[in-house]
Amino acid sequence: MKDLLAGLNPSQKEAVTWPPVRPLLILAGAGSGKTRILTHRIAYLIEHGVPAFTILGVTFTNKAAQEMRSRIERLVAQRVWISTFHSTCLRILRQDGPAMELDRNFIIYDEYDQLQVIKECVAELKLDEKKVNPKAVREEISRAKDFLISPEQYLAKAMDLFQDSVGKVYKLYETRMMRLKACDFGDLILKTVVLFDRHPEVLKAWQDRFQHILIDEYQDTNHAQYRLVKLLASARHQITVVGDPDQSIYAWRGADIKNILNFEKDYPDAGAIRMEQNYRSTPVILEAANHLIRNNQMRRPKALWTEQKGGAKIDLYNAEDESAEAKYVVGNVMKYKGQGRTFADQVIFYRVHAQSRVMEEELMRANIPYKIVGGTRFYDRKEIKDVIAYLRVVAYPHDEVSLKRVINVPTRGIGKKALETLQAAAQGRTWDEVLQGLSTVEGLTPKVQKSLSSFYAWITKLRNKQCEMTVHEILERVLEDTGYVTALEAERTPEAQARLENIEEFYSVIEDFNETADQRLEIVEDGAESAPAEMAQSPLAAFLDSIELVTNLDAWDQGTNVLTLMTLHTAKGLEFPIVYMVGLEEGIFPHVNSFAGPSEEIEEERRLCYVGMTRAREKIHLSYATTRRMYGATHQNLPSRFLTEIPAGLCDARATFSRGSYRDEDDDQDSVSRSVCDADPDPDPIIEFDDDPPAPDRSRDRYSR
Repeated sequence: MKDLLAGLNPSQKEAVTWPPVRPLLILAGAGSGKTRILTHRIAYLIEHGVPAFTILGVTFTNKAAQEMRSRIERLVAQRVWISTFHSTCLRILRQDGPAMELDRNFIIYDEYDQLQVIKECVAELKLDEKKVNPKAVREEISRAKDFLISPEQYLAKAMDLFQDSVGKVYKLYETRMMRLKACDFGDLILKTVVLFDRHPEVLKAWQDRFQHILIDEYQDTNHAQYRLVKLLASARHQITVVGDPDQSIYAWRGADIKNILNFEKDYPDAGAIRMEQNYRSTPVILEAANHLIRNNQMRRPKALWTEQKGGAKIDLYNAEDESAEAKYVVGNVMKYKGQGRTFADQVIFYRVHAQSRVMEEELMRANIPYKIVGGTRFYDRKEIKDVIAYLRVVAYPHDEVSLKRVINVPTRGIGKKALETLQAAAQGRTWDEVLQGLSTVEGLTPKVQKSLSSFYAWITKLRNKQCEMTVHEILERVLEDTGYVTALEAERTPEAQARLENIEEFYSVIEDFNETADQRLEIVEDGAESAPAEMAQSPLAAFLDSIELVTNLDAWDQGTNVLTLMTLHTAKGLEFPIVYMVGLEEGIFPHVNSFAGPSEEIEEERRLCYVGMTRAREKIHLSYATTRRMYGATHQNLPSRFLTEIPAGLCDARATFSRGSYRDEDDDQDSVSRSVCDADPDPDPIIEFDDDPPAPDRSRDRYSR
């Protein structure tokens, strides 16, 4: 126990040793060591007699969950159920879903699969895709599920024709998903909440299992997650939540900052501990961030501080345009490289993805290797989607979406007409059922019928053997028997070669799964004597579950020596020695969509800026452009209002760079064409607006999230 508490500061020690029977809110500022506190508190509970089996830890990424599990094992040699909300609910539904008529062997549909089902629903309802965009419908359905809103409730509250159409699609979509034995991501939490609401005996069993609950990033929970936690914690109130209202940046996808602000109302006997000592950033960075975030009203007051001394001032650069801004950033990247820094030590943050184009072009000119986090996911690449679809067809006979994807990949002579014939023959049946009775399907040529019969016979044979084979062996059989790899090799193009390399990398995903499979199984099965035997999954189904819940950041390796580019929404939880934040202009950051909304939207934009700044350990570069070409038009935007909220004495101003030059003009004061900082240490705003910012142009959405 002495070792467990060694090295903790007073507030950390108080949080770790808080009485297990009382709820606790830990207001953990950026860089204050919240992961350490969570892991040490779990270890403390175990050391004080709490069985590891009765502890549930929830975080927001699989990578964070794995890190927490590893730390706990090193501390107390015990394995604890630590996972994401979605992974936790998936396990619950796999065991108890049948209580609400949910097939235990349901498949998880990702956003692509959702879109295919929604498109079919839109077509069946004879709606115009131009007026009822399937992607917009998918977003509306996802948000509805975040708020636990059923199709009937959505329709009852529809305010216009679009919402009325969405409600009808939503209703048909749910019917189809039930027939396909499929759940989307939103269903995993929604259906678990419904399960607990309707079946108190199931809820009680899980309350007995999870007697101590610890939630990370509580400020980012949405309504469905909030309700789930409330249900599980309602029996004992033995709950610890960790979060920071100042870092709540996901309201646009359903997160509700009020969940953390109202925690003590939900649990009146709760205590609150502020963790304000920062172990990441310099005093300059923290002072700037503190001044910025003080302008928000929806927060719990706190001020980050550090025992570090000194620190470089913030570089503030006014670029002539977006090209000059990119040159400024690349010039500094190369300067730090010359000083012994690696590319991995540096990161470029921007508000919207569209800002990356000019930056990428400049990085390519300078031959700087870079990686964009949040671009096309590994699992969203065509060849990987194809491979996964084949594996899903083997594991889930009812997966119609995957079957349609691969039925003619590689080509086996199944054309558009044949597909339309199969669709017409379905009439309420799945395609798998149609393929079982091909001899009764009219309108197929003998050649097509033979090809389909051969394909289905092969799939059936593989399905029957899947429990006897490893995932690696099944993938090898798929690639060899279908000729998928052979077809790519025959193309002899760089693109085909890249696809082959991605497929090779997919084998690494399987090996990673195999290495951790035993640990996961032990955590799930430990003490679960009542779990029904039929819920045991094949290795293939378990593997598919594991990859369906992977995020962009789970697959990102910060150790690679490449420069990272990402949106600010992706940045939370990361840290870098050197941070570049570009495009600090009104209309871009803060985003134009926040201008006409309630004040909460500007506050979230400010929190986003705060998150970006507090990622930096040593140095921040802030930049904005006098003119910027974006989305085909040139705009002249005012500097961001957030720049007015940083004390002038914390900044160094830089002039506009001359075209084609990476020259550092720090000492060339004659070249300063427009300075927004001066040497006055008085913490006045660094920019003063003469008038209010211009009203936003709402005629078209210039910048999207």
